[in-house]
Amino acid sequence: MIGLTLLFLAGTYLHPASAQEEDPQETPAVEAEVPVPAISIPDEAPAEPEAEWSYRFLVPATLVLGTLAVVGAVIMYFVRVTKNRYRVIR
Repeated sequence: MIGLTLLFLAGTYLHPASAQEEDPQETPAVEAEVPVPAISIPDEAPAEPEAEWSYRFLVPATLVLGTLAVVGAVIMYFVRVTKNRYRVIR
């Protein structure tokens, strides 16, 4: 049953009578004239959008805090290593 339905639908779509062709004689070629505006307005360049607050403040703050954390970790590492390297004999 499904096969017969598909065959019927394929036959109706492929039939040459169902093809829609435009007859060039039916639609006359009329060129529309574009009206000229009474006042010409010059095109302005779009203004640059202002950066979002998150981009302006959070990104630099995150970079500074991250850099300080890395520098602090390096300093603490060397302080602890050199502190445990030498022992004071009493």
